[in-house]
Amino acid sequence: MSRFYKVIGCLATAAMLFFCSSCEKNNRDIPTPKEGTETPGEEPVDVDIDFTIAECTNKIVAHRGGSSECGAPDNSRASLRYAMQLKCYGSECDIYWTKDNNVVIGHADAECKINGYHPWEATLEQIRKAGVLKNGEQVPSLEEFLDIVMVKNNCTKLVLDIKNITSPSTLTEYPIKAVQRACEIIKARHAEPWCEFICTGNTTVARAAAACQASYKIPVGWMGNQTPATHKAYGFYWANMNSANYMTPYGKGDKTIDQFVNAGMEISIFNVDMKSGDGNAVYSEDAVAYYVSQYPRLRFLCTNYPSWLLAKVK
Repeated sequence: MSRFYKVIGCLATAAMLFFCSSCEKNNRDIPTPKEGTETPGEEPVDVDIDFTIAECTNKIVAHRGGSSECGAPDNSRASLRYAMQLKCYGSECDIYWTKDNNVVIGHADAECKINGYHPWEATLEQIRKAGVLKNGEQVPSLEEFLDIVMVKNNCTKLVLDIKNITSPSTLTEYPIKAVQRACEIIKARHAEPWCEFICTGNTTVARAAAACQASYKIPVGWMGNQTPATHKAYGFYWANMNSANYMTPYGKGDKTIDQFVNAGMEISIFNVDMKSGDGNAVYSEDAVAYYVSQYPRLRFLCTNYPSWLLAKVK
């Protein structure tokens, strides 16, 4: 009987060794996930995530990551990292919804296309396969940008621009999907402290963005060029205003910082630059001096030249 149990024991050991060897081989055969292939809303793989954003000591937002200043492509990982290196309050970037329910970061052309595709008619993979950024990077997704900013000691937020779609016609469905899906991704990643939105002036999109603000508690600044009372009626208590076209003095508009501050609203300004090149910017010596003097009253100042403007406000 003793010999019988010894034989049974040996057979069991041999079977266990074979099973473990088979498991090890199968595990070796499982491919490592490639960058950018994570399912939207899932936690990233092998990323040192921090859920506490660092304190920021300035109110400067780098327009498209400050690409005009650093030379990296706009809306690229490199330009985002440049804004983070400067410890800017935020890095502005443009978002679009894709037909595979992703959110792509990219500055579309005059026909609202990225790499030849309307984003809402293509998958993220199709957009990426059609071309890379000039520094060789793939077109990024919102999740990849969250991977970059949600790290220890970073204070730079993503200021996500909900872009209007005007070609082939004015389409409101897809900007609405962009903000809704972005909010879902942000919530799933617990990334609310790292994100704010700025919203096109389109009133249909604005109403949806205001609803998302209420549901997800992520701030939204409206670019509606409206009075403070109209902003509040739409559910906004932060106005993001175009310095060249909405504001006075030094712009073509009739809105003032006093109007919004006295109405109990926050106001941010885009863009204040050191030279011409952006039709949405003021850059004269007097205009720059004025906005630097008003800087303490603003939610933030956006610029294509963040290092330059940081030096001015300090």
